[in-house]
Amino acid sequence: MRLAKLVIQCALALLCAAAGASAKAPEQVAGGVYLVGGSCNVYAIVRGAAALLIDSGEGDVIGQLDALGVKNVEWVVHTHAHRDQCAATPRLAEMGARVAVLDEGERFYRDPAGFWNQFQLYIRYQFKPDSFKPARPIPVHRVLADGESLEWRGITLTALATPGHSVDHTAWLAEIGGSSGKKIAFTGDMIHSPGKVWNLFHFDHHYWDGGFEGVRKTLAGLDKVLEWGADMLLPSHGVPIGDPPAAVALLKENMHQLYEFSPEGEAEDEVAPPSRRVPQLIRQVSEHLYHVRPTGYVLLDGQGGALFYDYYSVPEENSRWGPSRIDTILKALDIERVEVAIPSHFHEDHLRGFPVLKKLGAQYWVFDNMADLLAHPSRYNLCCIAPEQIPADRVLHDNEVISWGPYTFRIIHFPGQTMYHQAMYGEVDGRKVMFMGDTDCYALGDQTMGRRNLKLHGISTFFNYYNLDQGRGYEKAMERMVEFDPELMLFAHSGPREGNMLTYQTNLDSIRLRRARVEKVLPHEDPNLGFDPNRFCFYPYSGSLSADGTLDAELRVRNHLARKMKTSIEFRLPPGWRAEPQSAELEVFGKTEAAVRFKIIAPSGEKLDGRRIVTARIIADGIDWGEFCEMLVEAD
Repeated sequence: MRLAKLVIQCALALLCAAAGASAKAPEQVAGGVYLVGGSCNVYAIVRGAAALLIDSGEGDVIGQLDALGVKNVEWVVHTHAHRDQCAATPRLAEMGARVAVLDEGERFYRDPAGFWNQFQLYIRYQFKPDSFKPARPIPVHRVLADGESLEWRGITLTALATPGHSVDHTAWLAEIGGSSGKKIAFTGDMIHSPGKVWNLFHFDHHYWDGGFEGVRKTLAGLDKVLEWGADMLLPSHGVPIGDPPAAVALLKENMHQLYEFSPEGEAEDEVAPPSRRVPQLIRQVSEHLYHVRPTGYVLLDGQGGALFYDYYSVPEENSRWGPSRIDTILKALDIERVEVAIPSHFHEDHLRGFPVLKKLGAQYWVFDNMADLLAHPSRYNLCCIAPEQIPADRVLHDNEVISWGPYTFRIIHFPGQTMYHQAMYGEVDGRKVMFMGDTDCYALGDQTMGRRNLKLHGISTFFNYYNLDQGRGYEKAMERMVEFDPELMLFAHSGPREGNMLTYQTNLDSIRLRRARVEKVLPHEDPNLGFDPNRFCFYPYSGSLSADGTLDAELRVRNHLARKMKTSIEFRLPPGWRAEPQSAELEVFGKTEAAVRFKIIAPSGEKLDGRRIVTARIIADGIDWGEFCEMLVEAD
């Protein structure tokens, strides 16, 4: 019977995700408790002509008050400060509702400007608090600590701090119907349905984590809810859950499978010790090839010229290796000319030394899909971006053959750690090598590499941008390893390692398991919908008003579905600002991207003493995603 219930609830969850929360009419889920759809599930506890709401979403509930017989909404209590949960709360407050939140989240509601003015655009390795926070102030009338209760018309709602999906996440616990009624937990986005969550990217807490900390904390929070004895879980996205222990047990099992899988095998030997004595920051790989810590390689042409594949240094050229790293490298390797600098990907720890190389005469050779990103980093909402602009002197393409000095290399799109990643394959000193950047390949049995892959095989953070589709993302990179079969893998951080076909095939077989395991924990038609936090995004992400008070921008839509997707867009701007057009409709073909161009127009003479935030409400494929994305308009 329990299994049958889970199957039915999982089927309902898929229907809910496909149809979209906005299609729901009010549904009584417990005595006097109604579910109203929208950008999230809004729950109305109704007593007579009065109601208390759990979250407000986009305000669909306001249009349903008459149907519920409600004349006054007296309270709105929030599970967490994400825009899809609270966009309508200011309107409800104007109608007389009071607002209650957990103390950890108070600042996000009262002072969003304070949050956004401190939001870190560059060199971002921490992802909590996240960028889905409110853009405009929301009044707060009651702030509760963990375990504190709100009394309302004979009902006690207890705030239970459950950080994970967000730092301020709260489960609200209530006994509905007295001692003979149900113990109901309003669980926000801790769980969507048996075994599933709404998305994975909101579990990101910090780099190298891959969402694991958020998942761990959320599962711990669900354990607290179960200890309280909940009879029913009411999630912000998903379906009412009538068997909480079974639903949580299935989620734990699915998450365990997702975060624990990795290939097994014997450790490979490292490359032979270097033959040339050089300073600690440099490790000789072969006669003309050197690993330069922490992340780069230097290739010598034998005539005084050098090619750098990635190079990190702090802007002042100071580091733990001494005040002038580049001078040390040039002297140790007898380099007379730095001719070329090639970045493997966009992360700052791989290219902050490029301006130093440019001063020495280097040409930037940049892969095509990250040329704009490196030239204009502020236009992208990604992790680990460097503030330095690196405009390409030459743009490289997938499968292009390049020559430098006595060497010939094939450039390869090499997605894994990020879709903005390339590799370089060729022969150096008589051996086939692959310059791999950070798209790592498990060295079988090596615990260091296993940790680096964070059990999700390359998922350090969802803000790197991945794709789970067959033949794309990490799977594509591992297919290229099998195709080229390099003798030597040149890892950016850990240095060179011997490779073999067993290693590459094992990695490919392993990564082909990932999509199915992700699908187990996500309710969407395509799992990329819960994997990609930038599938709707502004371009530029950060911009400034021109002299006439305008800013030209785009809203980009990435359709992960295999079919056409209709998308409705409504731009939301600071008071007095406007957009042309104010809204738009877009039809995007399956597995493609499209964009809407628009203009932001600020009031005449507007002077910005801090950032202003522009958002967009997105309804795509019938699903109301709320104000999914934001744009930063920088201060003067």
